[in-house]
Amino acid sequence: MVELTDIPMSGKIEVKYRRASGLVRSLGAFDTLNLNVAMCSPPQGVLWAWTWGAAMFAGALLSLSYFLGIFAVLPIAVVYTLWVIAMPRSGGDYVWLSRAYHPIIGFMVNFFLTFVMLNWYAMNLQTTGPFFLGTFFQALGMQSLAEWASSFEGSMIIGILALVLYAVLIVYGMRVFSWFLKVFFGLSLLGSLVFIALSFATPSSTIASKFAQLANGTTPERILSLATSLGFTGLTISIPATLMALVFPFQNYSWAAFPAYVAGEIKEVKRNAWIGIVGGLFVMGAWYVILGQSVYNVLGYEAHSALTWLYQWHPDKYPLPFPPYPQNYAFLMTEDKLLILLIAIGWLASGIYLTPPNLLIVSRNVFAWAVDGLAPQWLREVKRGAPIYNIIALSIVAIPLMFLVGLASYQVMIVNTFFFMQLALIIVALGSALLPFRNKQIFETLPALAKRRIAGVPFITVIGLTATVLHAWVAYSAITAPALGGLQWLSFLFNLAVFLLPIPWYYIVRWYRLRKEGIDISTLYKEIPVE
Repeated sequence: MVELTDIPMSGKIEVKYRRASGLVRSLGAFDTLNLNVAMCSPPQGVLWAWTWGAAMFAGALLSLSYFLGIFAVLPIAVVYTLWVIAMPRSGGDYVWLSRAYHPIIGFMVNFFLTFVMLNWYAMNLQTTGPFFLGTFFQALGMQSLAEWASSFEGSMIIGILALVLYAVLIVYGMRVFSWFLKVFFGLSLLGSLVFIALSFATPSSTIASKFAQLANGTTPERILSLATSLGFTGLTISIPATLMALVFPFQNYSWAAFPAYVAGEIKEVKRNAWIGIVGGLFVMGAWYVILGQSVYNVLGYEAHSALTWLYQWHPDKYPLPFPPYPQNYAFLMTEDKLLILLIAIGWLASGIYLTPPNLLIVSRNVFAWAVDGLAPQWLREVKRGAPIYNIIALSIVAIPLMFLVGLASYQVMIVNTFFFMQLALIIVALGSALLPFRNKQIFETLPALAKRRIAGVPFITVIGLTATVLHAWVAYSAITAPALGGLQWLSFLFNLAVFLLPIPWYYIVRWYRLRKEGIDISTLYKEIPVE
């Protein structure tokens, strides 16, 4: 453990070391990048955005939204990269903000983002059946299995089985986990490449003929007419709608800095942080843009938008025997069972590729809390290079949460979660921007780039303020746009309670440990945690 002390006359920061955590630096450049891309799994995100995007933002060209989104998310990704290089420890923003400002600030931000990722984990487990395994069975002609996988009971059983497998995988350590991600990166990419190739190579006449066959004689042109007669207005691409749809890449890319939470396990962090975080953002962005545009290629922008709009708002008029998920478009492009199967495997793999990294990252955040005494010490115990009891405990918590995320009543409760996620990122960005003026000692630990001046202003301040403005705009859009649910007071208050929970948590734990053990945990925040 490294302790920050006052800066002596020499200008150097004095440090002292304590024992290591037991975690091992085993993630190379590609492993770090792959973890970042996995958390934003492009085929999964394309499924979500291209299925529901037209219903939410009529006239939005989503491929352009995702292209612009790369540069909109870039500032916060750079902020996280600079911090990772300065303090490469498990827990990411929790560690930085708690040392630079106050333990409560770091804990609030990290606790809420951990809450978000744990919900993502439960949701991804619960939707593996209906969104991915169901279409896989359908590609094999197993209709009854496809229907079972899409049912609530089937999705829960599949989710629990997957949960057990993922927990075992992560318990076996980062090297095994990294190989797992490489395999599913390859399978996801292969399915995407087959889909992209077919979307460009298949004649439009073939697609139209197959569509009419599956839709009982209805053609894409008739879909356009029907949707327009029912009120669809998204036939013309709209720049304002495209800009509003930036909320999709802000959700899918998120803050594109997920390796920050496992930074204590990254090798050559000064180089690999840039490759993994910023490089990962550009890789996932290119994948999203190209794959998403290929979805439009199948039926054309207008027909695809009209079809998905009908699916959302007039399901009784929807003509196809399957949902308009991108992987299902394989049935319109080819009758080759191998190609259909490869696409189905690609999307199934993308759901698997996406899910266990959430558990990995949440476990490292909880580990960091335990290191600082905010959580029971058994949650920091490391075996096989992993906090094993931590992972088991989180897996148990995920089971009832998986049930909750499948309920409409709980989904209402998390409508405004995206707003508070942006608020957490605003705190990170603004705290980073103010660092040169509020905590010069920590500021001096940042890389040289952060301290470089632009018109006399430190780069970290410029990039931090840029990120603050961008995420403030997204937060405002999330709370005011009806398409995103708008302000829902029950959801707002629920998320506010989660956001503020770390305040009493911190003070209660501090009081308890001081009284029972004679330990003041506030003194631990003068130190950088163990590696």
